[in-house]
Amino acid sequence: HDSTKRFTTHPTVKPVELMRHLVRLVTPPGGVCLDPFLGSGTTALACQMEGFDYIGIEQDASYVAIAEARLNGAPRGMGL
Repeated sequence: HDSTKRFTTHPTVKPVELMRHLVRLVTPPGGVCLDPFLGSGTTALACQMEGFDYIGIEQDASYVAIAEARLNGAPRGMGL
């Protein structure tokens, strides 16, 4: 469990634990999660932590940079 706090300037960051729960609820085993508004990457991070593949789409380069920074080094497949 990574307890490191990370700062982001994205206005709608969601709790990772909430998104992990939601991803588990709606993504079938072996499924791919599509996030058409990647933002800070919380859903992608949750997917990565739960072992799901994901596709994230974002038009704002500054938000892509935030998402990439959050996803670097995140544990993969650590679902409960």
